Amino acid sequence: MGYADLSTRISIRWLPDAASEPTDTLVLNVGSYFMDFRVLKSDISIEWAFAGQREIISQDPLKCRWIHVIDSNGAPAVPDQGSFSKLPNGDDLEVGAMPCAEKNGEVTSYEEIWRVVKPSISPGQPLAWILQSSEDGKVFIGRIGGTYMAMVQTERGFGARREEWESESKKWKGKYAMGEVEGCASLVGGDGSELDGEEGWSVGCKVELKGTEYVVRAWEKLE
Repeated sequence: MGYADLSTRISIRWLPDAASEPTDTLVLNVGSYFMDFRVLKSDISIEWAFAGQREIISQDPLKCRWIHVIDSNGAPAVPDQGSFSKLPNGDDLEVGAMPCAEKNGEVTSYEEIWRVVKPSISPGQPLAWILQSSEDGKVFIGRIGGTYMAMVQTERGFGARREEWESESKKWKGKYAMGEVEGCASLVGGDGSELDGEEGWSVGCKVELKGTEYVVRAWEKLE
């Protein structure tokens, strides 16, 4: 069994300020790839969305680096990396330093608290995967259980979707669709059959979804 988890951010603290949570943030981690979508609660807009590859720098303490292949704010000027430790309640504390928009882009120490979320019921088998468009690499789509995410970066701009499987109607429902989403595959209204065959995917193989060819970057069966 490989690595797959769905995480939500509980708070962020730019030191020495107090902790807060201005966003609805959800992260898909599958294998060595990730998708991170942060939506401002104040006006339901993209605060930050990015996807790419996650590298483990060290295990004790756990330290990760995130390589942004696509990024709604542009590639970070400093390496995006952080160290993790467990809190008594089971949440994860991430510490590091990165540019802070509220401080005119000044590199600032931060603390983020993350919580792993149990995947919701999904159509078909309980799977987790992340795909990257094979032609230009600028589209990422992924799902963990009943949560689906899609991101695209083009010359026109950035677009992102987040969709959830609704057990009652047995259909995919939209939660967020923001920016230049035309090239961002949507599952809304689908009954799960559009993902037929996903149980047979493997890392590195090419698959087609909604008329676009993708490379399977990460694939896991959920427990």
